[in-house]
Amino acid sequence: MSIPARRPHGRPERSPAKRRQILDGARHEFAALGYERTSVDQVAARAGVSKATVYGHFEDKKALFLACFSEEADDLREGLKRAFAEAGGDPAVNMRRAGERLLKVLVSPAFVSLYVHTAAEAERFPEVGEALFARGPTQVYAAVTEWLRRWEALGAVVLPDARAAAVQFVQLCHGDLVIRAQLGVTPRPAPAELRATVRRAVAVFLRAYGG
Repeated sequence: MSIPARRPHGRPERSPAKRRQILDGARHEFAALGYERTSVDQVAARAGVSKATVYGHFEDKKALFLACFSEEADDLREGLKRAFAEAGGDPAVNMRRAGERLLKVLVSPAFVSLYVHTAAEAERFPEVGEALFARGPTQVYAAVTEWLRRWEALGAVVLPDARAAAVQFVQLCHGDLVIRAQLGVTPRPAPAELRATVRRAVAVFLRAYGG
């Protein structure tokens, strides 16, 4: 296993715009080539900056990889959390709407790419998987838990364990579409498939937890 090169002495000025360029370039290269085959030189060339500028912002290639995919996880997480901002009205209709928004993100090319590349490097860098799980699913489950508690306060559901119910809701919405997207079997599920999968998920969830 090659040892990542360390940044040289003499750190250039840290420009937010340069950091953005570097992260965009790194995301493209890591997605195309994976961690091992991507070099800092390639990232610098893709970003249109010098290698010294890359090292001015990131200690080494590993730090760049973590920053790149942690940022993407943050963006995706915020999109997922927005799906669970409201509770009220018809529980089945509202839950189906939220579930469809959730599933659209989970089968999106951005999410699938993030999952595939994180899984590929998790054995080499366990902290990558741990960090992304903490910044992604853990926070999404927390948002769904609070959303379900609002439904419970409205009398729509009864939750012996709200967090367990949140995990179950998310997993039910997966159906088999998420794994199919990750394996490339159905890279872009049709809207009708998304709706049908979520409709079944919500029906099962409300049978189990309906108030």
